[in-house]
Amino acid sequence: MLVVKKLKGKEYYYSFLSYFLINKSKSFSKYIGSKKPTASKLESIEIKFKEELILKLSKKDYSVQVISKDDLIKALLFRDAFNKKFASLSPAKRKKFEIDQTILFTLTTLTTEDVDVSLNDIKEAYIKELDLSLKEKISKNMLQAVESIKHVEKLDKKYLFDLHKKAMSEFETKNPGKIRDKQVYLHKRDEKNPLSIEIGYRPPHFNKVSDLLDEFVEWYNHTKLGPLEKAAVAHFKIYSIHPFLDGNKRVCRLVFNKTLLGEDFPLLNISEKKEPYFEALINSVEKNNPKELIEFTLKEYFRQIKEFLRS
Repeated sequence: MLVVKKLKGKEYYYSFLSYFLINKSKSFSKYIGSKKPTASKLESIEIKFKEELILKLSKKDYSVQVISKDDLIKALLFRDAFNKKFASLSPAKRKKFEIDQTILFTLTTLTTEDVDVSLNDIKEAYIKELDLSLKEKISKNMLQAVESIKHVEKLDKKYLFDLHKKAMSEFETKNPGKIRDKQVYLHKRDEKNPLSIEIGYRPPHFNKVSDLLDEFVEWYNHTKLGPLEKAAVAHFKIYSIHPFLDGNKRVCRLVFNKTLLGEDFPLLNISEKKEPYFEALINSVEKNNPKELIEFTLKEYFRQIKEFLRS
């Protein structure tokens, strides 16, 4: 937006950006000059201003693909607001919040896949080290996988295999930590068909999985996409490859959050809204375009951060 200020009878022009956060706005301005810019010149100035603001807020030269630069700036501002409020909590409250978020994410990411565990199973698994029931062992494995993504490690194929092995170690028939050795088919629930229906996408032949993972790792470690888009596209790419017999979405959601946590974004419980999440993921894969999953991610991010800021 162009803003004009008058000083001693002279006009001075500024590019003005404003973003609404909960109950207040965060505004930024940049001096343009004493000559009113043309519409095309102003557009060019604003694009450059937004790029400078992204660099200032993130210290990185992030790019955008589906979301706008304004969306990325707003996401970074919400991230900073979250981190500011989180830092203001007492050490005990910060610890409790982190534990609660880890437990809730673990519960959601397991029950999203119809794994029969309860909140109590997760809580017991978090505390206990010995004499765990099978449900508690399954829960413990996922809890450990969630804890592992909080550490900074470079993502490569071995990392993905180890992550899958951590999360799926109680599912021996699913070959935890190993690439699938057969064709898999993706299905979605259908009220009229109790056996579900195959979606309009079939994962690649298992002989291609290793090379496709190499391509994914290369992309992941070199893309300049902002964290939310990178997380969503990484989820989309891994799910499309479907490298494992089972547990693919669980690995997707772990990598998704590894991406966010590595850029100082909070853990995002992406499958909390189960049906819209599945719809966005399946539609994206069927169209071979991550746009819908990216948009869903952005929407869920703002919703969940707003809940925390209002609490």
